Amino acid sequence: MTIVLVVHDTPLPALDGMIAGEIAAERGARFTTLVTGGGGHGRFDCHIHVLAHGEMAPNGVFWAERAIDGPVAAPVDRGAVVRLDDACVVVPINPHLPIQAEAARRIAATAAAAGRAVETLVVTERDGVFELRDEGGDTVLGAWRLDEFGRPFRLDMEPAPVTSPALTIVVVGDEALMREVYPANIAALGDAAEALGLNLSLRFVDPRDEPAPVWEHALAEADGLLLPGGSDMEQVRGQTEAARFAIRRDLPTVGLCLGMQTMTTAVAQEICGFNDANLAEADPSAQTKTFVRLHDMQGRPMHRLGIQPCRIEPGTRLAALVDGAATLDIHYNHRFVLEPELQKRLSDSGLSVSGWQAERNLADAIEVPGLRFFIGMQGHPELASRRGRPHPLIAGFLKAASGA
Repeated sequence: MTIVLVVHDTPLPALDGMIAGEIAAERGARFTTLVTGGGGHGRFDCHIHVLAHGEMAPNGVFWAERAIDGPVAAPVDRGAVVRLDDACVVVPINPHLPIQAEAARRIAATAAAAGRAVETLVVTERDGVFELRDEGGDTVLGAWRLDEFGRPFRLDMEPAPVTSPALTIVVVGDEALMREVYPANIAALGDAAEALGLNLSLRFVDPRDEPAPVWEHALAEADGLLLPGGSDMEQVRGQTEAARFAIRRDLPTVGLCLGMQTMTTAVAQEICGFNDANLAEADPSAQTKTFVRLHDMQGRPMHRLGIQPCRIEPGTRLAALVDGAATLDIHYNHRFVLEPELQKRLSDSGLSVSGWQAERNLADAIEVPGLRFFIGMQGHPELASRRGRPHPLIAGFLKAASGA
């Protein structure tokens, strides 16, 4: 067995392990992260990538799963790496985190004692290009650049430019967060735009800005609105206000996880007239709580994690997007759920539940059929998007935004 350490010193969680994933795919090797990975970046949202089995990992693992087109297994302790029996194991090492630099030394030592070969490759960044070399060598073994959607590509495989008229999508959130910490949302938009031949222009509006965004102006030239996920409750008010304006203007809108929660809350406020409606997590004192704590069948609070099936409601717009599939596997990472007692009142005002938890009548997706495109999913479909195979929800959103 050969252990390949891919060393990339980077302070950006979105890049942590990215090139290592590319190398694992090219070599047909096992990609494994260490239990020490990611968390040392000092940002609470740098270790929230959802693994299939129900565990969170460094955000850069997202790129490895895209590259190998399959799930990455649970992180491995540094002392257990040499016991993996795969012919080749690729391990990302980020010396920006001192604990990872120490892990690399320990892996090398234990591998030597076990008679295992270790190959060390080093990634350097220069003028926006990521170059890969043998440790101490001068020969460039590979070079990558990021496209406008943050997706890596080899320099000898640069994508052709799209010359169609620009389609403007407003993403409600901090651009630095999307590009440097959690890259999945814009990568998924890039996948869908590429597959549809669309020239996509992204605008980011941070709802936490002071003064607060005026959504009538911020969305005046927009063709579509994306409300991303996250656990920052400071995002909620701005996302909800943006969704309310989108309802008035009938602007195609997609919501992911927290985004589904805020767009549902916007329906409760804008269409149902519940002006006090809010997420219990954002406002525990709200009289009308749209999303409340999720509990298991025994009444215990639960955190829903991993890839799980979403039961698709037949006859809905979402069902049409997934070609009538009965279920759809989705990445989940949430602790709150649409208040069941509120569902009927929302339904009477035009909101439909288009997806359910597999074995419970709890909402996993919503839509407003009377609008051009207004669909949200409680999970993270963006994590299942691939170049050449975009997620149907994201592709459907861009089609609607383009007028198709």
